[in-house]
Amino acid sequence: SVSHTGLMITVFAIGMIIGGPAMALATLRLPQRHTVVGSLAVFALGHIVLAASTDFTVILIARFVTALATGAFYAVGFVIATTAAGPQRSTRAVGMIMGGLTLSNVLGVPIGSFAGQAIGWRGPFWALAALSAVAAAVIGRFLPTAEQRA
Repeated sequence: SVSHTGLMITVFAIGMIIGGPAMALATLRLPQRHTVVGSLAVFALGHIVLAASTDFTVILIARFVTALATGAFYAVGFVIATTAAGPQRSTRAVGMIMGGLTLSNVLGVPIGSFAGQAIGWRGPFWALAALSAVAAAVIGRFLPTAEQRA
């Protein structure tokens, strides 16, 4: 229903508001590579739980957890991007991340809505789980550790 959809969006937004700063502090001492891969893995698992669940409370909890993982991803992603780009290009690196975030909203939301209408509301969440699992594997394989980047 429309009200359930609105609640799912609200819970994710609250999780992002809390997740960004909280996860930045919670993962401060962890290796950046582990934080990025771990956050993508939690994002994937959260979407698997969400897509498979029939209980709306579990769905809301999964949305909140995926938002926390998103906060952790962005917190460390900005650090990795600006460090890798160097002082001369750090602003551009942040702009690229923000551009990707904007594109995900501008293109991802309508595509997800279309897919949800075509294959059911669970389909886009299964797709997010698969895509983020692949991203975790690729980043885990190719992202150098902080020591290797230094």
